[in-house]
Amino acid sequence: MLEVTIGGVQVFWPALVGLGLLIGFLTGLFGVGGGFLLTPCLRILFGVPYPVAVGSDLVQIFCTGSVSAFKHWRRGDVDVKLGVLLAAGAATGSFLGKEIMSVLQQEAGSLRIAGRSQPMLDVVMNLLFLALMAAVAVSIIREKTQEGGDTDRVDTVFSQRLRKLALPPRMSFETSGTSFSLWVPVGVALVVGMLTGLMGVGGGFIMFPLLVYVLGVSTVAAVGTGAFQIVFATGAGAMAHFSEGHVSLPLVGFLLVGSITGVQLGVRLSHRLAGRRLRRYFAGVLSLGILLILYSLAGQFGVI
Repeated sequence: MLEVTIGGVQVFWPALVGLGLLIGFLTGLFGVGGGFLLTPCLRILFGVPYPVAVGSDLVQIFCTGSVSAFKHWRRGDVDVKLGVLLAAGAATGSFLGKEIMSVLQQEAGSLRIAGRSQPMLDVVMNLLFLALMAAVAVSIIREKTQEGGDTDRVDTVFSQRLRKLALPPRMSFETSGTSFSLWVPVGVALVVGMLTGLMGVGGGFIMFPLLVYVLGVSTVAAVGTGAFQIVFATGAGAMAHFSEGHVSLPLVGFLLVGSITGVQLGVRLSHRLAGRRLRRYFAGVLSLGILLILYSLAGQFGVI
């Protein structure tokens, strides 16, 4: 009675509800979809095939992200103008990412590692998750050594150069407190959208640091605006994966039972934390994801 079949695998559904609660909390707290943890967890801990994990994650993140975006919008944390540009680029990129996933699923074979046959798709996805999470975590850790105060905004050399980019048209974003060429956020979102469709993530764990460190958006606005664009990015990706039969509605349902509650708790806490502390907590969560991926890779390479 406590197990359900998902993607041909028997899964303990109360654990899915608990996982959904955690992911929802992260969605509200950081303005991220939580897919950077959810997808690996479903694959590594529950054995759900990657295509099903990716497609189902996107549907769950779309629902949870919608609640998070609405909550942040009511608090005035969403830069709608910037969010629309990000959403346009992310939605386009999401369809491209889905096509890449389809090709990998059809063409990727198996690898023999340490005498074991491992699906190439699993190895590629784990390495991609590891590289991205490590890059984001390192950028936040480096900020810790460069800044002395607790501030809501990080002004990097790269963000200064982007703001000076004289590529018309140029736009101002009042809520975010910055201005730059129209093509800067669109280009950033296109790349994030591709990762959304490929990896089953809302792109928030990449978008959040990009908004803060690359575009120079304040931390609070980055959380709210990131949640806003996630709705569009995951919506497009979810439809694409649903058409491919990669969505398990029972899996989505169990995750949503926990995540709807978690997201409301996360939004409330996000307004009680200073920007610098919020970013450091985000790096800590990424570290947990990195450890999970390393554990999986160790098993695939025969270390454990």
